[in-house]
Amino acid sequence: MTLGSWKALIGMLVLTMGTSTLTPLLPLYKSHFGISTGTATLLFVTYTVTVCPTMLIAGNLSDRLGRKRLLLPAMVLMTLASLVFALAESVPLLFAGRVLQGLAIGGFLGVGAAFVVDHARVESKALAAALAGVFFRLGFGLGPGLAGLAAQYGPAPRHTPFWGHIVLMVIGIIAIATASETLMRKAEPGPFRIRIGVPAGQARGFLTYVAPATFMMSFVEGTVLSVVPIFVSETLDVKNLAVIGAIGFMVLALGGLAPFLARGLEPRLSMTIGVLLASTLSLLIVASSTLDNVGIVLFAAAAIGLSNGFILYGGTVICGTIVPIGERGKLMSLLYMCAYAGTIPTVALGYLADGIGLTATLGIFSAVAIGIALFVVTVGRRFFREVIPWVDTPPAPAETLVSRTT
Repeated sequence: MTLGSWKALIGMLVLTMGTSTLTPLLPLYKSHFGISTGTATLLFVTYTVTVCPTMLIAGNLSDRLGRKRLLLPAMVLMTLASLVFALAESVPLLFAGRVLQGLAIGGFLGVGAAFVVDHARVESKALAAALAGVFFRLGFGLGPGLAGLAAQYGPAPRHTPFWGHIVLMVIGIIAIATASETLMRKAEPGPFRIRIGVPAGQARGFLTYVAPATFMMSFVEGTVLSVVPIFVSETLDVKNLAVIGAIGFMVLALGGLAPFLARGLEPRLSMTIGVLLASTLSLLIVASSTLDNVGIVLFAAAAIGLSNGFILYGGTVICGTIVPIGERGKLMSLLYMCAYAGTIPTVALGYLADGIGLTATLGIFSAVAIGIALFVVTVGRRFFREVIPWVDTPPAPAETLVSRTT
């Protein structure tokens, strides 16, 4: 690992913290502004709707223009988003902040992961891809974990967490700004086209295995981060925001341990283990309502987070090894786009909860997660039988070129 890789990882860590900071604050927003559960989950997923197209466009642009031309504007947007939340006293401003967060994370995440791998030495590419997944998870986990503590024990609980994040963003901007560019702007890039970057012959396997696995990962996490905090506050009657923040921390940050546990596992096997465990563990959240025990939710969040880390580890290793550097931004962005798209259906769960109750809604959520997991392991693995690493074709020897021209 090089200094450039570590600088890119620092930038990723502090930027991703910002997007999940609002998780423990959702019950506060719900009571202070008088919004429904559906509106609260809509607030949570608004930035996802912005993330997905932004991420796909950014990945393609970064392979043409260079990494830092996308990363630095994204860092500035995230800082602005935290400023909006720090000053917000109306629901429209909350939604505006989420849109800014979506633009920022969409412009940074896939490109940033590629930036980490670009900086790594050849023998460390797989490790760099795995560490990108670790810092991705750790940053998202620290967001709600620290926000819950700041909101519970600090002044101005709806605002203080974001002021703290702004300070961290300054550090992240310096880290990215001082890292060297890894992909120079192409002199004649040609017409701009959106491409997904999946190598020929592997598209069907990627779209039936890697894509739905990461979709299920974010569907489970999105529910734990949006519906479950309200469930814990209203159904289990737990009002401590630090506890609610701890749930978000566990489901996100503990996934960062997965690469150390899964290292050496074939990446497809890592993803298979993750989808089966995470979907099954979602049943524990439903059980916590019957047992009226928040400890079960905390355990389920930790176990789901670790399981989802196996999914992301497998996905990042696959995407970091099957394409050349000039295609890596596209494919990493596609991976993270799938890892965000799964949060979109959680808004339906929020509005469903307003009609049939939180416990019944979480039962439906668990059934859907298990269904997706079964599709991945029965259909997807059949179409994605092996990971084929990309091997650069060495240049022809000079004497061979001479002989061809004479």
